[in-house]
Amino acid sequence: MYLLNETCSFKVSDPPGTYIYDLLPTSTGLATISSDDTLRLLDPLTLTQIKEVKEQGRDYTCLKAVQAIQNVGQINVVAIAGRDGGVSLVDVRTWMKVGSVQTEGKAPILSLACTGSETGGVLAVGTELVNVARVGDQASVLMWDMRNLGQAVVSYVESHSDDVTELQFHPLHPQILLSGSTDGLLNIYNTTSPTEEDALHQTINHGHSIHHAGFLNEREVFALSHDEKFSVYEQDDGRGEGGEPRHFGDLREGLGGEYVADVVVRGGGSTVLGVGSHSQASFDLIQLKKTPPWTFAPETKNTLRGGHGSEIVRAFCFLDEHQTVLTAGEDGQVKAWRS
Repeated sequence: MYLLNETCSFKVSDPPGTYIYDLLPTSTGLATISSDDTLRLLDPLTLTQIKEVKEQGRDYTCLKAVQAIQNVGQINVVAIAGRDGGVSLVDVRTWMKVGSVQTEGKAPILSLACTGSETGGVLAVGTELVNVARVGDQASVLMWDMRNLGQAVVSYVESHSDDVTELQFHPLHPQILLSGSTDGLLNIYNTTSPTEEDALHQTINHGHSIHHAGFLNEREVFALSHDEKFSVYEQDDGRGEGGEPRHFGDLREGLGGEYVADVVVRGGGSTVLGVGSHSQASFDLIQLKKTPPWTFAPETKNTLRGGHGSEIVRAFCFLDEHQTVLTAGEDGQVKAWRS
C-alpha cells in the first residue's frame, strides 16, 4: 500500500454546501463544474482559481472534453450539460461559448459523450425518463453533428426504458457508442446504421441500475451499478458470440470501502477504481488488471489519507507529468495528492 498526502486544496466557500461534481484537465488549467452552476478553471498545481463563469438555472450534470484524436492531451473545448436539457460548448482559452444544443421539451440530460472535435465530431446525450406529449414515457439517446448543431441527427428512443446514465464512444471506432441505464441494460450501437433497430448491435443485461460503464479495451466493457455490482463483458464479435462475463459482485465486500466513486481507464491496460469510505475518511485507488483473467490488485492500492473527510468523493483524475492525483467531493473541495 502507498500513502498519498494532500499538498494543496481549493474550496467553494459561497454558497455553503456546494458540491464539486466533476473535474477535467484542459490545455489552460483544471476545469470543474459544481452544484452552484459554475464552471471554474483552477491552476492544476496550486489549485488557485483562475476564472469562473456562472450559468444560473442550468443544474449541471456532466463535463466532458471535446478534442480531435490527433490532439489528445490538448483539450481546448469542453461540453457542459445540465438538467435544463441544454449543452454548452465552451472554449477554455477564450471563455467564449462556441456552440449549444437543446433537447426536445428540455428533457434533463444525465449523460454526455463527445468524439472528434468541435469542427468535425459528434455530440451525444442521454436523457432522464420523461413524459413526452402523444408518446408517453421516454428516455432518449440523441446525437448532433458538431458541424451543424441545429437538429439532432440521431435519436434512439426505444432502446432504454429508464434514465440513460452513461454514454461513451469506442476509443478506436468512433462510430460505436455504448449506453447504460437505470433499467440495468448496456447497449452497444453502430451509429452508421440508418434505423434504431439496425443500429442496436448488442444488449447486455447487467441486472442492476447502471452508475458507470465504458470500454476497457477494443473488445471488453465494464459495468458498475449504483449498488456497487461490477462486471466485465465481452462485445459480440459480429457472429452472435462473445466470451463469458466476469462478475465481481458487490465491490464493497471484495475491496472494502462504502462506495465506488468512478472507474478511470488509463490506457495501456491500466484501469483504476476509486473506492471511498466516508465513515473512515479515506479514499483508495485500486488497479484492475487483466492477467488474465481480470483481477484486482490490492497490493498496488494507493490510499489518500483523510480523503474528503466524511463527505463523498465525486470524481478523480491523474496528472501523470506531475505525479499528482486530483479529487473532487461533496465537501465543495478539490484536492491535490502526491507521494
